[in-house]
Amino acid sequence: MANTDTVKAITANLSSILAGLGFKIEDLSTDPSMSATPVCVVLYEGEEFEYGHGQRPLYNEVKYLLKILLNDPKPGTSRDKYAQHVHAIRDAVTVNALNTGDLATSRLVSLVNTTDVAITYEPPVSTIDYRMNVRYREV
Repeated sequence: MANTDTVKAITANLSSILAGLGFKIEDLSTDPSMSATPVCVVLYEGEEFEYGHGQRPLYNEVKYLLKILLNDPKPGTSRDKYAQHVHAIRDAVTVNALNTGDLATSRLVSLVNTTDVAITYEPPVSTIDYRMNVRYREV
């Protein structure tokens, strides 16, 4: 499996996990101010490549931004939904959960790290920017 295939498999598994949490994945065809189901867009923000020396395998980190749009014009219930979504993602996106499908036998993913969560509240639509890095072993 080429490294680009590894990144594609990680992204596919990440999207499946988020869909399982109830997010509409990358469906921007509806107006988020009218939708009751939160929308999540998975963005690839780049990678950090480990310096290669010796003959051991290299480890790289994919940088993802999960942009979540949700409709709730009330500050109190919005706060609760932010925490609910953030912690649901943090609990569900694990090394074992990403090492499924095309990665089940190779188990190339070795670390999932949430780096930052930022909220923008513009009633009725709020945006959660959830940044994470996923480390994988090169083949």
